[in-house]
Amino acid sequence: MSQFFAVLATRVAPIHLANRSSAPWPCPAPQHRELPAMTDWSVSSLPGFFRSGDLVNYRPDAVGLCFSGGGYRATLFHAGAVIRLNELGLLPRLDRISSVSGGSITSGLLAMAWRHLPFDATTGVAPADALHAAFVEPVLEATARTLDIRVGLAGLLPFVSAGNRLADLYDSRVFNGFALRDLPQRPAFVFNATNLQTGGLVRFTRAYLADWRAFRSTTAHLRLADAVAASSAFPPVLAPLRLDLSRETVETPQGARFDAPELRREPVLVDGGVHDNLGLEAVWKRCGILIASYAGHNAAAEASSFSVDHMVPVVYSFLASSIDWRERMLINLFRHRLADGLPERRGAYWTAGTKMEDFPLHDGWKPSADTLRRARDTPTRLEALSRPEQKVVVEAGYGYADAALRSYLLPGAPAPAGPPRVFP
Repeated sequence: MSQFFAVLATRVAPIHLANRSSAPWPCPAPQHRELPAMTDWSVSSLPGFFRSGDLVNYRPDAVGLCFSGGGYRATLFHAGAVIRLNELGLLPRLDRISSVSGGSITSGLLAMAWRHLPFDATTGVAPADALHAAFVEPVLEATARTLDIRVGLAGLLPFVSAGNRLADLYDSRVFNGFALRDLPQRPAFVFNATNLQTGGLVRFTRAYLADWRAFRSTTAHLRLADAVAASSAFPPVLAPLRLDLSRETVETPQGARFDAPELRREPVLVDGGVHDNLGLEAVWKRCGILIASYAGHNAAAEASSFSVDHMVPVVYSFLASSIDWRERMLINLFRHRLADGLPERRGAYWTAGTKMEDFPLHDGWKPSADTLRRARDTPTRLEALSRPEQKVVVEAGYGYADAALRSYLLPGAPAPAGPPRVFP
């Protein structure tokens, strides 16, 4: 996804979570794994600012992970975070992974790798070699290929949809025919897109495809590549994706805003960042523990007067405001305490523009200032990156994830002794 959406991230100030509850985190052990009980993750079981109906699916012990958009920069940035999440034993504790655009490439490759990750029953850690072979190497291979130019040129042809062309390339070059029905049952992987016909958020999951404004569909014949392409169909170059639901069972969900047959035949989808570039919508009403990785950063200020060619910055401003609103809401969920004295949500959040020294804990190995700068300046296209370019972005994501997670969720965890393994 282009710089179009990665335009603003409010710098994360330290979030002091004082007076943490000493009660153990009430999370049952994940299926087929016995993991040690966590402490200090207790959150309120009350809905807070959400409607009472949202409590149907809310669990204070559920852990949600969000990957933002941002093209290949986001893909690699979040891959670095996954490496650190694994080292800290957090991957098998995840209940829901929500992703947007470039983050959906990371999420899709992690979903494919999941069955090949033998998590230790005691620590929750998968062997580094297994993670590297099943996940890191495919990420590096995917981000070493330029896709946006070819897709953009194809989209100029009559009767060719750029998003559908992107899906075909993803399927043949990245996801190898993997189907949505093959996704793991747990964690639930959610790939987010935006429906141009309704303005709503579209969720691709193993069990269903849904825009709650207009339709709910089965996913029996949908590819993982379709979900990731819809999620990363950046307009106008890579968009739209016209999704054929003729072989699926489609219905109008209860409470839908629209009930029109034409909205259920072929949804017209674009990048999920148009609606929610942080991927929070699919998790923050369900999970008490929120972990979010944002590969964007603050846009530079520019002194200028308005002219016709400034309409693009005007659009940037609208999108930046949407990201800023969600960031503020997320941070307030961490800070706000309800009547029971517990925080409304607990979690960790980091961006590619956060100052490392802003985190309470940033000891041990950490990326150099030059590495963080180079990662931050990496373009947000689907353009091939060299190995040195890949390495700096992975290291930045790893470093930020470590500092945020140890500062706000796992203060007793050991600091990393060295950089993440990127290449053999």
